[in-house]
Amino acid sequence: DDVLLALKLIFQPWKWNKGQAVFELEEKFKNYLGIKYAVSFNSGRTGLLAILKSLGLKQEEEVILQAFTCVAAVDPILWADLKPIYVDCDKDTFNIDIGDLERKIILRQAQDKAPNTRVLMVQHTFGLPGNMDEIIALAKQYNLILIEDCAHALGAEINGRKVGTFGRASFFSFSRDKNISSVYGGIAVTNDD
Repeated sequence: DDVLLALKLIFQPWKWNKGQAVFELEEKFKNYLGIKYAVSFNSGRTGLLAILKSLGLKQEEEVILQAFTCVAAVDPILWADLKPIYVDCDKDTFNIDIGDLERKIILRQAQDKAPNTRVLMVQHTFGLPGNMDEIIALAKQYNLILIEDCAHALGAEINGRKVGTFGRASFFSFSRDKNISSVYGGIAVTNDD
């Protein structure tokens, strides 16, 4: 059935961007996560770029993220004229190393660069959620905007709470190698008006 539907749609390009499926997806995503807003994009990286642009950050302000990541997570930071600051990953989970994260934040403060450090982007690597209790505590302590990279983590939960609901905003990807694939596509979510 899916193959037949896909073949029919290939020959009906006027339906590609005028149908209701995108709005239905956004609505289902909002309901699934229990979140106020879900906006679809052509990719997760474009969703991240929209999140970064919506924050009103200044050129060269810093986004902390783990070094073990995909170029698709770094490109939007560069496209937004922001500066990535890399943190080591934990050797067991490949998620952000909490100790190195705090060291990098303290180092930035010692260098008087802390005011430029504005965003902490946590990646839930291979669908394994990061240690959100400690990450949220550090984000609050150092006044960082928390963004979740849920590209590989759709469906993952921490104590019954779905990833993508912990940060100020989050993004998901639907590219070829993701939990749900539409070949391309992504969605950004937030409770922040």
